[in-house]
Amino acid sequence: MLSLTRKTAVAVLAVGLALASAVLAQGAPLKIAMVLPGPINDNDWNSVGFNGLKQAAADLKVEFAYSENVADADAERVLRDYASRGYGLIFAHSFSFGNATLEVAKDFPNVKFMAGTAQELAPNMGTYDNPDYQGAYLAGMLAAGASKSGVVGWVDGNPAPNMLANLHAYEAGAKAMNSRVQVLHTFIGSWYDPPKSKEAALAQVERGADVLSAQGVGVIDAAKEKKVFALGAMTDQNYMGPDVVLTSVTWNLAPLIKGVAQSILAGKWVSKNWSFGIVEGSVSLAPFHGLDKTVSASVLGKVNKALADIKSGALVVPHDTTPVQ
Repeated sequence: MLSLTRKTAVAVLAVGLALASAVLAQGAPLKIAMVLPGPINDNDWNSVGFNGLKQAAADLKVEFAYSENVADADAERVLRDYASRGYGLIFAHSFSFGNATLEVAKDFPNVKFMAGTAQELAPNMGTYDNPDYQGAYLAGMLAAGASKSGVVGWVDGNPAPNMLANLHAYEAGAKAMNSRVQVLHTFIGSWYDPPKSKEAALAQVERGADVLSAQGVGVIDAAKEKKVFALGAMTDQNYMGPDVVLTSVTWNLAPLIKGVAQSILAGKWVSKNWSFGIVEGSVSLAPFHGLDKTVSASVLGKVNKALADIKSGALVVPHDTTPVQ
């Protein structure tokens, strides 16, 4: 019985491979899929992925599909299913999906896979990062400039390379504005745990932080409760705390998805790290919604100059992924 099951599994895989290869070989329209670790309405990492996918697909006039709230243990199965159904470009939108993507990519050489911040690549698997560390530098400048206590905070999920780059850039920006500023940081050990994020943020406020970088859902709730400023992440999060969210470092994934898809259609795709930041229009600062009046003109002028310098290439924000305690 076990032998029969294995034979059946091998046969099913072979059919899937043949179908995917045939679809792509016949020049069928490109279909794009995305596998996400959380809910698409989190106004954070998953929302950015879904909204970017939806916008890029609309611009390119191609079919798209997605799966949300996919656990690490299920990622390989979901990725394999999309590849078997003829999706020619599949985004694994999580740092923790890298190994699963590698396994599936081996079996579907004609499918292009893109795994978020993957550490290992394959001939048909590239990666993409979230270079919001460029925006984090500006956020750090703004945090230090707006702080009255000289202490600012930063709360995030796990010390993945892109999050370490974010933290180091935030601290560098803060020090550039005020060399004496103290930057507190906390990793809560989870990508999505609002109560734990709030608890960590409250602890930082107790230690003197009066501006918080909200890298996880829950931090803004703490800022509202303690009446301190917060800086949103990924999307414009002012609506979550209209009186406390100064601005947000936003990430628009649509240009990158569109660029990757167009390179496939043109036969020019290469396996590499695709990084779209401030220069490409993917990373920016959200509007202040009137809260800019709470920040001195001098501070805003320095932040705006730094933004212009990044765009022109005069300022290159260091990409530092050194582990922290």
